[in-house]
Amino acid sequence: MGKRHITSGEHTVYRSLAEFMDARAHPAGVLTIMRGGVPIDVRHDPRGYGTTTVFFHAALTGGRYTLPLFAGTRISETMPTNRVHVADPSLYLADNLHLGWYAGNHKQPRLQWAIRGILNHLVPPDQKMVTFGSSGGGFAALYYAARREGAVAVPVNPQTNLARYSPVAVARYARLAWGLTGDDVLSRMTASTDLTRLYRGSARRVFYVQNQNDSTHMEGQYGPFMAALPEGHDVHPVLVDGAAGHVPPDRSIVRSVLAAAVAGDEVPPGITTSAAS
Repeated sequence: MGKRHITSGEHTVYRSLAEFMDARAHPAGVLTIMRGGVPIDVRHDPRGYGTTTVFFHAALTGGRYTLPLFAGTRISETMPTNRVHVADPSLYLADNLHLGWYAGNHKQPRLQWAIRGILNHLVPPDQKMVTFGSSGGGFAALYYAARREGAVAVPVNPQTNLARYSPVAVARYARLAWGLTGDDVLSRMTASTDLTRLYRGSARRVFYVQNQNDSTHMEGQYGPFMAALPEGHDVHPVLVDGAAGHVPPDRSIVRSVLAAAVAGDEVPPGITTSAAS
């Protein structure tokens, strides 16, 4: 908790998820929901629009950062959308844990369920919800959109199946967040870690942004995910000729795709229905 810093103004603390859910309204600013002794920090920015975009951050990189981390502020500043920025609470458990996929930990084994409840409480059912995130945040964007009727996901270079991701990163997460070591750690978590299974039976709309020169994600994440989709799916790939490696596409491209989702477009810019199906 040593790296945690929240400005005292516009900060509301709820002692439990039940207390949060019992509240009829929530103010703008940072909302902290305590669960299992660990804070779930959410920045709530209602701006009077009919769409709310939920942002999930990627892995923390570099040695200088302060928790909670709220991603997506700059890219969405001028978009006609309310905003909810969610920080991954698992990162509070260890200083050297930088990626948790919003999938939970031993103190919050049902974190995915809890965040779904938080989002459903903050975003009224008559509002459209767009989810956005890159890499590990892209995994979260896909997961939480699949659990919300009518939601649209905009993942960027996402992981879609943790079993196909870096064994070192997964083992670190399992050990530091769940206290698990050895083989088959993912099967011992009470969390959904394979989105190909989730999307086999889902027709949720996705604007899937992927750097096609990110070979590990093209082969291990994008390819198997697309192959698992059912007929008539609503997943629209936006393949970008970017730099080699796990590098996000140009910000202008990502912004245009997110803006299309916020605007309610059926397909992302430059993509036709036939090409995406």
